[in-house]
Amino acid sequence: MGGLQPDRRFAGRAAEQQFLGDALRHAVSGGPHAIAIHGEAGIGKTRLTREVCRASELNVLWGSCVHFGGASVPFAPFAGALQDWLSHADADETAEVFAGAEGLSALLPSLGRSDSEPGKSSPRLPVLVDLVLNRIAERRPTVVVIDDLQWADVASLDVLAYLIAGFRGQRLVVIATCRTEERPEGHPLHAWLADMRRMPLFSEVRLEPLDLEAAAHQIQGLLGRPPDIELVSEVLTRSDGNPYLIELMVRGLSGAEHSLPATVPAALRDALLAAWHSMSEQARLVTRILAVGGRPTSSAVLTEVATGHGPETIASLSEAQDRGVVHTDGGSWWFRHPLLAEVLYDGLPPGQAAALHADYLRVLEARPGEATAADLAVHNEKAGNIDATYRWSLIAADQAAQLRAPAEEAIQLRRACALWETVSPTIRGGRNERISLLRRTSSICRRAGLPEVVVTLLTEALSLVNKEQEPLLASDLLIKWADARWQVDTPGEADLDDILEAITLTEEYPDSVERAVAFAELAETETMYGMPDAGVHAEESVRVARRSGSTQALGRALCASAAVSDRSAPVAALADADLAERLGRSCGDLDTATGAAIWRFDALRALGRRTEAADVTVAAYQDSVTGGAGTWAYFLAFQASDLLIDLGRWEECRALLRSALAARCTGIPGAGVRLSASLLAVRSGRTEEARQHFDRALELVSEDFNPLRPPMTRTGIELMIAEGRAAEALAWARPRLSVPDLPEPDDDEVLLAYVRVAAEAALNGGDHNPAEMVDKVLDDWPWEPFTVPLDGADAQAMSRSLLAAELARYRNSADQPERWREAVETSGAAGSRWYQAMAQWRCAEAGLASGWTPWSARELLRQAYRGAVELGAKPIQVAIEALARRSRIDLQEPVPVVPAADDPVLAGLTGRVREVLAFLVAGRSNGEIAKELFISDKTVSVHVSNILRKTGTTSRVAAAALAERRLPDR
Repeated sequence: MGGLQPDRRFAGRAAEQQFLGDALRHAVSGGPHAIAIHGEAGIGKTRLTREVCRASELNVLWGSCVHFGGASVPFAPFAGALQDWLSHADADETAEVFAGAEGLSALLPSLGRSDSEPGKSSPRLPVLVDLVLNRIAERRPTVVVIDDLQWADVASLDVLAYLIAGFRGQRLVVIATCRTEERPEGHPLHAWLADMRRMPLFSEVRLEPLDLEAAAHQIQGLLGRPPDIELVSEVLTRSDGNPYLIELMVRGLSGAEHSLPATVPAALRDALLAAWHSMSEQARLVTRILAVGGRPTSSAVLTEVATGHGPETIASLSEAQDRGVVHTDGGSWWFRHPLLAEVLYDGLPPGQAAALHADYLRVLEARPGEATAADLAVHNEKAGNIDATYRWSLIAADQAAQLRAPAEEAIQLRRACALWETVSPTIRGGRNERISLLRRTSSICRRAGLPEVVVTLLTEALSLVNKEQEPLLASDLLIKWADARWQVDTPGEADLDDILEAITLTEEYPDSVERAVAFAELAETETMYGMPDAGVHAEESVRVARRSGSTQALGRALCASAAVSDRSAPVAALADADLAERLGRSCGDLDTATGAAIWRFDALRALGRRTEAADVTVAAYQDSVTGGAGTWAYFLAFQASDLLIDLGRWEECRALLRSALAARCTGIPGAGVRLSASLLAVRSGRTEEARQHFDRALELVSEDFNPLRPPMTRTGIELMIAEGRAAEALAWARPRLSVPDLPEPDDDEVLLAYVRVAAEAALNGGDHNPAEMVDKVLDDWPWEPFTVPLDGADAQAMSRSLLAAELARYRNSADQPERWREAVETSGAAGSRWYQAMAQWRCAEAGLASGWTPWSARELLRQAYRGAVELGAKPIQVAIEALARRSRIDLQEPVPVVPAADDPVLAGLTGRVREVLAFLVAGRSNGEIAKELFISDKTVSVHVSNILRKTGTTSRVAAAALAERRLPDR
């Protein structure tokens, strides 16, 4: 090659570079975006990212995910990205950016700060990482790169989701590279990507293999001359267009060849080893040692590990770097292509691999800061040190717990459970320790959202317990097992049998904690089935708990009592729920505290204290999530967000949903959050986004057991109306309108939505008869709608008036304006801003259709428009604008006339005259102006005459036009 250095030019990818470059340029002006780049190993994901970032002026923070021994370090990519920034920041910058984020010292020890003040709960790491990255982006437009996302720990995925869900106007781009391989069934990235695809500012780029032209361009750069087309074709075929493999295949060729040499391997493994085989024996050995390390490793550690094996470490690493096999970043070495590490490790004889792992242990144990407990657990496992593996797995689990990373904690604990039979009894302990480990593992797996694993673990624990000799322990395990079963399968009689058996086991211990908890579980399960003895058993649970003297048991019992009477006796339920939450939090029982907050929400709604219900539930959600509560904490977000939508607090709701959606929880809580997100999106006019959320909710819950049936049906109806599918919505909702054996007051909300869609379908025509369908539903309804306590008197009155108005609309009754006028008043009294804006619009619409003059409907329509704009309710806003155009009603609001100081015309007008001029600009009549300013029509006429005289105009229209032209901001 005549001494020429290879030109590793970036070939192809013009469209992808353009797309990414546009995203980075848009970020400079406050257009945030997240982009996932997919492709097989070696396809050029990282290279593309580096090229685009290098060509931009943005601040680039780079973090990589590391996969080692089946587990990863929680928050590792964000720790790397933030450390990257810290390495270039001065002390003042660091202090400003990390102010109030001391909790990040758990990830960044170099901050040198305590994690939190004594007795004070620190914010969750996702919140802190989001805060710091946004502050960095405020200082300078920033791109955060997360490399090898397929190896990200679940905690890091949560942080990334939280960051993306918070995109509004930041000067920030997130780019994540992700292999299309190494995503087996059940990999957490599948669910993460499914959720992110529903985010409006999330995009994906899929890198396909290079085509013939791009491959030729790359090879020409590498060889220094245009290659033969046959060579290009063969390389393209054998490499499948993979740029990295192309580079390896042509290394050492002159460029005059027509085909690859016979020695060039066709398989991926041999292709990956091509460059490695060209290195010296010492360099090959050092890279094998590096591969055993499993992650980027410092020169010092590699040198010590290699001691006794012969090679000169630094010289060998330099040779490997020259060959393009490894690269260095910040003093640590790793493979240019991680696949090579895997190939080299797999090629080691078992004995040699075990010996090298033992060498790593010798070095790392003498260097406490160089490895995590998770690293040491893996090295011990590979070295065959079972006892040490068990011990370090438990330590790693404790460290993951400190970082509130339940998924990683679960990995370590499950490894310990799997090793139990082979661990020395002196290390692991006996049967009691095994049961304790199974219980701890099942608890953290429950928090990590692994109910199936919980069932398996508790089944094993139960098999170790003699029910006759250890009845209390057996009772406790049975209750936990029944609770886990409920999350996995549709509830059935077997669950009730298990709980009754647990109670029977405690008969000889009438004052035990276990008996109190068993009765609480029984009461809640019976409530679910509508059984009459639920209240009796809840009272018994409270009595036993008080006798037991256990704060935790009493909290659990009071929670069950609140569940039984949450709507039938809301005052009592509220008192029980308040006390249960306080007791749960005081003893660290977040599950009880969360459950109590759920029942408190229902009690407050039944009492009509809706604003309070929203506020305290948001606070309870934040406390539960910050404390590390399980999946049901997100049900609180669903409850609060649904009410915030109704109260018109949409920005608060978006912030709440952002946090909940980022957690990507499943089951009933996850579906509830999705339904709220769908409802908010459809009312905001983002129909496509609403459909994505709704479809995801359908995936998360079973139709056979779906306590979310009422909100799901209501949201589905609104969504289908927005999609222009009213007739389909009518047919879809009809079978879901059947009141179940255990009716809920929320079913009345479904009835209201059904009547609304019937009116829409009737107006759109068709072969169906919605009036007949609605009459049949109303005749079959088992109670008078909106008489069952739910949201208090004001909300119930609103719902009844809305139902009457919608019935009048679909029947085309003459009293529609009066019905809608009543709905306007009741929705205002209930504080429901969306319903009020809708009722005002419908009232004006009905009035105009019945003969009102535009002047009569004008103020009502303007009020509706003002409310829709303030909410961001785009569909209602658009409908109002259309009605105003048809009716020749001006919706424009008066804007204060504030002239420039040197304006010789407008500056000479008095304050009152400028007020009148503002109304002229808004197109208001003299009568309207008089009413707004509480003055007479005659006084308005005088002011208008003065305006015409002083501005030199001849009409009110000309005066308004002059004012618009001369205002500084026009």
